[in-house]
Amino acid sequence: MKKLSSILFVLFVLAMPALAQQKYKGLPVIKANAAKADYKIGKEWTKGTWSIMPELSPDVMLVPVHNKKTYVMFRTDLDSISFQVKPGKSYRFYVQLNEEDYALTKFKGYGHEALKFNKAQEVSGYTFLYEQNQNNEFLQTLRKQYQLDALVAGAKNDTEKALRIVNWVHRQWKHDGMNEPSSPDALTILAEVKEGKNFRCVEYGIVTTAALNAIDLPARTMGLKMKEVETIEYGAGHVVLEVFLPDLNKWVMLDGQFDVMPVLNNVPLNAVEFQQAIATNYEALEIRSLSGTSKSKYVSWVYPYLYYFDVKFDNREGIALQREKIDGKSSLMLVPAGANIPKVFQIKYPMEYLKYTHSLIDLYEAPKMTKQEMLTVK
Repeated sequence: MKKLSSILFVLFVLAMPALAQQKYKGLPVIKANAAKADYKIGKEWTKGTWSIMPELSPDVMLVPVHNKKTYVMFRTDLDSISFQVKPGKSYRFYVQLNEEDYALTKFKGYGHEALKFNKAQEVSGYTFLYEQNQNNEFLQTLRKQYQLDALVAGAKNDTEKALRIVNWVHRQWKHDGMNEPSSPDALTILAEVKEGKNFRCVEYGIVTTAALNAIDLPARTMGLKMKEVETIEYGAGHVVLEVFLPDLNKWVMLDGQFDVMPVLNNVPLNAVEFQQAIATNYEALEIRSLSGTSKSKYVSWVYPYLYYFDVKFDNREGIALQREKIDGKSSLMLVPAGANIPKVFQIKYPMEYLKYTHSLIDLYEAPKMTKQEMLTVK
């Protein structure tokens, strides 16, 4: 009888969240006192990273579905709710914070489809400037002050060097999505980190790129933007970087915020290849990380950003440089075939700095390793 009572008590406790759920405007309601929540996709929990924000209506969680459906649970400090999420379907509910404000929350399931680009073009229509690191005092200071040579000493190949650099930058500070440095350069950012400041994905990209350029691996920051970049009010973009590894003769994506290099069949991937691998070869895809970043968590988070890809024409390092442009534009955006050409970022910020292309070779031609005096269109 005692054992039966214990079982009944456990079942009652587990049922409490469902019994406690109310309705508001026809949708389920769960309660919360704390403004942070946990969520579980499949078998893996992500704890304390979801902010309950009533001012966003709705606040959308994009849920990756690699098969026909996936289990998702959302848990506050008081309550929980769960769904079997299917691709293309949305599931809405409210979180009532502190018995007052209601936060409309939506889970939106999505499948995975490899983006299509123009692969017929064989020669890039643009020339990019990359750092040559010839008597660059800025990079020499970065290299010596932060002992980057010692950091990569003994590395077997360029891939290992890149992994060590991105891991080192990842460990310098904790992500703060709202904080900006007084100047957007690696030396200033690292100096302010020593003062206790934390920074955004943008700064992880800037510092990792500069550190790689300092050890003679050509690198560039890359902006990733969601398909809905024009209509989402907040969080429509993410910044990573790509490094050209001479021993592999290819561009490779790195994410300093998460300490990540995507790899397929032991070959590091660029950002577009990464998107394609998620869509077509997820099981074989590897997320290489010296800090052990979770594959499922990272892929779930980053995949929606892998739609538009933009890089600067002038990728030289330094503080007081006159940046070269093409037709008055500073960056090139790779747009999937047939996709909308985005002109606005997050509803109200014009993206007037962009030129656009559908051609992979425009973005992925190997960098010219000879010094260039002028940036010209071919």
